[in-house]
Amino acid sequence: MSQPPQRSIKISRPVKTTPALRLGPKADQARQKKAEAQEKQAAEARIRVQIYRDLLALLDIAERLTMDLSSHQDRYGIEWNSLARKIMAHYNADLFDLIPALQNKVMSKEGAHGLPKGLYRNLLDFAGECDNFLKSARAINELAPDAQETEFANACEHFKQVCADMRQQICIFENERPPDEESFFE
Repeated sequence: MSQPPQRSIKISRPVKTTPALRLGPKADQARQKKAEAQEKQAAEARIRVQIYRDLLALLDIAERLTMDLSSHQDRYGIEWNSLARKIMAHYNADLFDLIPALQNKVMSKEGAHGLPKGLYRNLLDFAGECDNFLKSARAINELAPDAQETEFANACEHFKQVCADMRQQICIFENERPPDEESFFE
């Protein structure tokens, strides 16, 4: 007689997650404080990275705005003067979006608590310079067309220098920061 085939039955046990070990109210409070501190530290790191990225974007736009495209003509005979005006309008629109967002990040609660104390004053001054650039860009639009381009070029050159100086200050801070201070880039 042949035996019937044996079936293997696998019994899976339900997966249980073990709750956190309760050692009393003091230990629970300590865990909660530690979790809150880690969340706060992550938020501070995010705000630093976001501000640095915005600074790099502003520097890139300022460098592009200072390029003199009015005298260029390519091999196809395209006149760059009219394109330069469209490019400036596009970058100006980006500036009007980026600068208020950067100012809000610097002046926010997370910015005030998460940014390095030695660099926070410089970032506030930088936010003020950004605001001055926006005001001057708006005032330049009301000038005569001949004076607009030269005044705007001068304002862009100054803004580019301000952005480069701020980036340099952040890099100097990173090189000289104490070991207990968090990095600006992480």
